[in-house]
Amino acid sequence: MKYGDPENRSAAEAHGHPFTSEENAAAGYELADRVCRELHRADIPAYVMRPEVTKQPGARVEVDDSQDDLVGGLYIRWSAPDLAEAGIKAMTERQDPATPEWKHHAEVILLMQKALIGILRLAGFSAVPAEEVDDIAKGDVYVHAVTPSFS
Repeated sequence: MKYGDPENRSAAEAHGHPFTSEENAAAGYELADRVCRELHRADIPAYVMRPEVTKQPGARVEVDDSQDDLVGGLYIRWSAPDLAEAGIKAMTERQDPATPEWKHHAEVILLMQKALIGILRLAGFSAVPAEEVDDIAKGDVYVHAVTPSFS
């Protein structure tokens, strides 16, 4: 199974940003499947982001296929489309990025980040706030590519 888009892979490699190997990508998707199973056990909606999958409410699990020391890890982003839509609509109408609707959305994302980290750590995964790995991933969860102690 091919995990990376060959066109994107070629372009990235041409600019000095190689993708991870197919073996590492496969290991990342296996980890993503285990994380989703654990979240489902806690009745949390979760799915692995793949090119053919549309965005859905719940935990969107994305494999980190960058070529660095964190190969095979995962980003988990909580998706609350109704809250996001209300926040964006309020910001657009009022031309104010600090609307209560947007703040509500942002707070829910941060609360879900804490909950997801707690649930995954209880299951033995190495989960941290994604800001510890990528400073622009505020609100996301990062799961390091290690085997959980139990699941």
